Amino acid sequence: MTAKDKSIEDLKAIRQMMEDSSKFLSLSGLSGVLAGIFALIGAAYTYFFIMEGGKHYYNEYMISLTNKATVEIRLSLLVVAFVVFVSALLSGIILSRKKAHKQGVKLWSNTAKKLCIEMAASISIGGAFCMILIYHGELQYVASATLIFYGLSLINIAKYTHHDIKVLGYSEVILGLIAGIFLSYGILFWALGFGLFHIIYGIVMYLKYERCAA
Repeated sequence: MTAKDKSIEDLKAIRQMMEDSSKFLSLSGLSGVLAGIFALIGAAYTYFFIMEGGKHYYNEYMISLTNKATVEIRLSLLVVAFVVFVSALLSGIILSRKKAHKQGVKLWSNTAKKLCIEMAASISIGGAFCMILIYHGELQYVASATLIFYGLSLINIAKYTHHDIKVLGYSEVILGLIAGIFLSYGILFWALGFGLFHIIYGIVMYLKYERCAA
């Protein structure tokens, strides 16, 4: 290797180090797998218990809710969503903290703060829009809206972490748009987006970035 080639390699190494230091790379792929599992459990519980074993199509069921306006059923749906979200969040924090410790880096870095702030802002806006849909009795569009806003938030934070997350983001957005057309299968699309897609993404990320480093 000539001196010029060595200089080029050194510059590439420095550039890579600078890029890595400006990104949050402690997000665990296994946390994505767990988040997907929690989402599938939540979707299954909703389908078999809250929706009476799939007795009604999702669209028809949600429209019937606007007519019945049953507080108990609405609270059940909110509780399931809250439990799934908290479970996924806690598992993500615990596993990412463990990964950061193994890497010898801080979990709560400036980049991590920016990532959380921007993602929280996107999800909050999406949540507010979903509440507006619920207020107007358009519950059948909630599954589509949550997938789209979540996908957009992932695309937005890709600049702070692994670029691969953009693929998941675009997949969620596309699935959400399709869910907006086939309203009768909202619970299925929700399970695919938040469940299966997360599991596949988590496995790919683990094999790509974590298994070799373990």
